[in-house]
Amino acid sequence: MTAVQFVVNEVFDIPTRGGLIAVGSTANGEFVGVPRLRDDASGHFVHVLGVDHPTPRTQRTGETILVVDRADAAYVTPGRLWVVDER
Repeated sequence: MTAVQFVVNEVFDIPTRGGLIAVGSTANGEFVGVPRLRDDASGHFVHVLGVDHPTPRTQRTGETILVVDRADAAYVTPGRLWVVDER
């Protein structure tokens, strides 16, 4: 079985939010709850704080919004591939 993947499309750093906002696309399924993700290139675990509510844009495009710990900023860049870790 292939793991669910998340490709970061856009990143927003809104100071009043608790973390970075990563907007992206999923492949091979959907998230159930808050996913445990690791960066595919480095193996680094990306600390997801939550899944945000859909916006009109994300409902139209099918994208997902994740709130990610700012400590992981080096791994929260457009084009990054994250994979669900099912351990």
